[in-house]
Amino acid sequence: MKILVVDDDAMVLESCRRILEEEKMIVHSADSADQAMAVMETEAPFDLVLTDIKMPGKDGFQLLCRAREKFSGTAGLMMTGYLIPETIQKGIRMGADGFVAKPFTPEELIESVKRAVAAVKGKKG
Repeated sequence: MKILVVDDDAMVLESCRRILEEEKMIVHSADSADQAMAVMETEAPFDLVLTDIKMPGKDGFQLLCRAREKFSGTAGLMMTGYLIPETIQKGIRMGADGFVAKPFTPEELIESVKRAVAAVKGKKG
């Protein structure tokens, strides 16, 4: 499985990379929505984009919306410290396939990633 992790916090990027690589996933990272789109253009296809919502510049909602337009087969998983109904509703409208609340355990992250990818594969077939 090939994953793009997007967060402006270097510690979150590193933690996600370590957890996902232990599961034999291929992980790319970006620290902004603009950098993420550049990575997607050169490294696509990705099975999943795991993005923080609150970031300087473009937020995770904007990233997910753009990613869905260009890469419809890529799952979108949003991570946030503010997992409230309004966030979930907006994320779903923007194309999110799942959410994971920060802070999360390695098990929660892995399960959320697998669920989001399965949701997209289920929509195709």
